Amino acid sequence: MKKADAEVSLVFRHFHPILAGAAERFRRYSVPLAAHGMGYEVFTLREDASHPAQEEMHDRLRVRRISAEGKPWQRDAVLFEAAWRHLSALPAKGHVLQTSLAHDLSWPWLRRVRNHGTGCLYVGTMVGREDTSLPAWRRLVQRWKAWRNYRPFHRVVVSTTVMARWFQSQGVAAERIQVIPNGVDLKRFRPALDVPEKLHLRSRLGLEAAAPVVLFAGSIVPRKGIDLLLQAWPSVLARVPDARLVLVGGFDRPTFMTKERMNELSRFQEEMRTLAAREECRNSVTFAGESSCVEEWMRASDVFVFPTEQEGMGNVVLEAMASAIPCVITEFHGLPEKEFGKAGAEFVLVPRTQESLADGLVHALQEPDRSGVMGRRGHEWVNREMGFDLTIDRYARLYHGLAGLA
Repeated sequence: MKKADAEVSLVFRHFHPILAGAAERFRRYSVPLAAHGMGYEVFTLREDASHPAQEEMHDRLRVRRISAEGKPWQRDAVLFEAAWRHLSALPAKGHVLQTSLAHDLSWPWLRRVRNHGTGCLYVGTMVGREDTSLPAWRRLVQRWKAWRNYRPFHRVVVSTTVMARWFQSQGVAAERIQVIPNGVDLKRFRPALDVPEKLHLRSRLGLEAAAPVVLFAGSIVPRKGIDLLLQAWPSVLARVPDARLVLVGGFDRPTFMTKERMNELSRFQEEMRTLAAREECRNSVTFAGESSCVEEWMRASDVFVFPTEQEGMGNVVLEAMASAIPCVITEFHGLPEKEFGKAGAEFVLVPRTQESLADGLVHALQEPDRSGVMGRRGHEWVNREMGFDLTIDRYARLYHGLAGLA
């Protein structure tokens, strides 16, 4: 790997070609960050024998895939040990460790890394919930563990102000938290240039030329609200009979999951296929599978829907807005206050019920002029506030500071 001014050791459970939100985001960040003198050394699990143990994706991104056994957090510890051994042999200056994992088996290795003098960075991906059903002493123990597990990090990066408050509630001091929105690649996510481009994409993707298309993009897991969407869909069809629903996202069950969790997810996904195959859905639902070109699906669609229950940010909504398609989203835990624009102007926000979701989709489909205005407003807002370049500049400054190079 070509020597960089500063190297960031990324610790992720999985990495490309397994698609996962934060990991995939930083894989994409690695290219523009190379221009800022940054390089990444990734420590991740080797989930498939066909994936090479070591791979150089470009001259500033090298991946080490490590085989490990045991429960997920035990396998995490193997990754942190490998990262520690790598960093302990190097001078602290010019190096940073970054992860989105913090638990009982990670903090001893993170403490070693910090004591070595290496900058430690945590990037938050989710707004958590406190289980109020637990007795008070259990909640106190959980808060103490959270405080201890986040203590080794010099900085905690979050994508929204809502997430920043969550981490403060977990004992992270406000001065250690930095808000950096995920940003949108505006060259990749853009509106269709004209009707011929949209029709060409529909033909290539197997979509009907004239049918109104509603798009969902995300993993087929319970948290994303696919069940709510499929339960609401017959009500949409009753008023817009030629509508089509396309679900772009994977059914894969990563091997780091427990057997029980894999079985539970399999049952859920089969239930979703059964819901979609009901007579009331009239063969209008398509499971398109995982896609590396979700931006093309967005340019080919008419409405984007996001019925999630809980998110860190939900960057896919910003990507859809950048593509100038109107977005209908349900209220969810972690909904950003500032980083999505304004409900009713840049996107449609509805209560998280079948009736409200169906009504929101019907209005978006039946009022194309009004939807078009909202799509343009969303596009303008993302271009003005959430451009990729701003995010990259902020990470470059943060990395150089943590590496002692600022």
